[in-house]
Amino acid sequence: MDYEDIEVISELIEGENLFDSRGYSVVKITKIEKQDTGKDLAVVHAIKLPIKSTGVAEYQEQLKSKTPVPPITKEFVKKNSPEGKELGLPHDRMVQVFDLTDIKYVDDLEKFNQELNWRVAIYALDMVLKKADGSIAETYEEKKQVLKTSGITLFHINKILRDVNDLTLWAEDRQDFLSGGL
Repeated sequence: MDYEDIEVISELIEGENLFDSRGYSVVKITKIEKQDTGKDLAVVHAIKLPIKSTGVAEYQEQLKSKTPVPPITKEFVKKNSPEGKELGLPHDRMVQVFDLTDIKYVDDLEKFNQELNWRVAIYALDMVLKKADGSIAETYEEKKQVLKTSGITLFHINKILRDVNDLTLWAEDRQDFLSGGL
C-alpha cells in the first residue's frame, strides 16, 4: 500500500457517507457452447455484480442475534482434569456444559449459517432484482428466488461475501483477523 495516497480527514460531517464503500464482485460462469464442428466447448465468462459494504456489518449483527443455541447438558468434571482446572473447581462435581455435538443443534446451525450467507449477500448486492414478470423483487424470498432461478450457487454467494469484505479490509487486516491477530 502506498501511504502517500492516503487522504487525511480533519472533520466528519453527519450524513456525509464518507465510509460508503461500493465495488464489484466478479464471479466465474462456465457455459457450454456448440462449435461449428458440432462439438461442445466449455467457455469461461466473468460477470461483475455491483456490491456495497455499507450497513452490511450492522445487518449481520442483527441476524446473528438469532443464532441457534446448543442445548445444555450436565457432565461430571474432576477437579484435576484440564476442564476442572480451567473452571477452578475446588472438588469433583457435575457442571452444565453446552452440547456442541447435538445433532439437531449442528443441523440448525448449518441451516442458519447458509441462510445468513444468503441474506447478507442479497443485502450487499447493489442492483435491482426482477421477477420473471418484470416486476421488482421486493422481499428477501423473492430476491432469493430470482437469484436461484438465475443459476447462482453457494460458491457465487461466498465469493460475493468475500468481495464485500474486501471493500473495507486491507489484505493484511484480513490475515490478522483470520489468524486471531497473531
